[in-house]
Amino acid sequence: MQKLRLTKEVKRIALVRISGQFGDGMIQASIAGYLLFSPERQTSAPQIAFVLAITLLPYSLVGPAIGVIADVIDRRNIVVYGNALRATVSLILLLIVLGTASQALLAITILLLLGIDRFVLAVLSTVLPRIVSGKELVAIDGYLPTMGTVSAATGAATAVGISAIFDSITAALIVAALLYSIAAVLATGFAKQSLGPDQKLAWSATKSRAIEDVIQGVSVLMKTRPARYALLSITAQRVAFGAFTVASILTAREVYQTESQALAVVAGSFAVAAIVAGTIGVSTPTAVNRMSRETWLLILSVLSAIAVITAQFVPALFALGLAGFAATCAPGGNKVLTDERLQVTIPDTHRGRAFAIYDTAINSAVVIGAAVCALLSDYIQIFDLLLVVSLSTITIGWFWSKIANSGTATSA
Repeated sequence: MQKLRLTKEVKRIALVRISGQFGDGMIQASIAGYLLFSPERQTSAPQIAFVLAITLLPYSLVGPAIGVIADVIDRRNIVVYGNALRATVSLILLLIVLGTASQALLAITILLLLGIDRFVLAVLSTVLPRIVSGKELVAIDGYLPTMGTVSAATGAATAVGISAIFDSITAALIVAALLYSIAAVLATGFAKQSLGPDQKLAWSATKSRAIEDVIQGVSVLMKTRPARYALLSITAQRVAFGAFTVASILTAREVYQTESQALAVVAGSFAVAAIVAGTIGVSTPTAVNRMSRETWLLILSVLSAIAVITAQFVPALFALGLAGFAATCAPGGNKVLTDERLQVTIPDTHRGRAFAIYDTAINSAVVIGAAVCALLSDYIQIFDLLLVVSLSTITIGWFWSKIANSGTATSA
């Protein structure tokens, strides 16, 4: 395992990320509890799809423009003021929840908050080469996202606990705002201009540059055969995760009447999914050194298929665990190999743009899977829907991944 020197800058960026993503987890769990599990709101299946869309789409919509905006102003200031803005918007969200504001205002506020979250996280990744280099950069690229994911999951669990104790999400939103404020204060420890950019774009150039980046990102992906099919593959399989999300929410609300219990069930099923994805992701590099990529992905796809089929014949709560396994087993390995296909086959001059489109595609796929299952759940039993969606997307994803990983690193 690559050893990482814990310089002051590395420690600071880690603390900024951990505190910020802890707040993210608390916010996301609070939003889910308020919008999806509050008895007084009685959210319908189509409304669930809408909530998931406004929760996930900011990650897609902001991504393609991140690189351009980060070239305009001091990235250190983005991290400082971005976290301060997250704290402010969290408190505004609290006031909206306590008041009687319209659904539209609530949706806009959530959209704004999650969009800022994605922007700050993307910039934190962008600045890493300014603090570490060489092999250490590879190490920190592995450590920090894992630490952030664990922090977000812990924040979500904390929010569930706080909301259960106080029977309200008020306290959780206040703590999240405090954590964002701590992240902002920590970020002030970086010297101005120390995180880049070296050369700034004029504001007038950002709009045309952003549009050009999106067009070039799509173009280079479409022209590069291994990258194209790798992206299609993981996008198809991420649809299954959207279906799993809706299945978890609907099942938890059906099994438990109280908000805290239902939210705990969903959090538990997502914890299983996260553990599976992490385990498969860590195992994939070793596995593909011992067998072909196609064989490894076929094994994972078969395991996912067995899990989702078995979920039809066991009690609901156990079925959710199996569904989480099915939705993250095959995609967990495929995600690692898709990242590698894009890194190897896309020229460095276009890699950032390609990854922005990648981010957009996989998050949009989750929304599509959620929308399909939510809209059809009144007509077809939810686990039957999950079976059909999961089996079809996993199969299609494996077929496309076979093409991607058997091709050479050339354009076609």
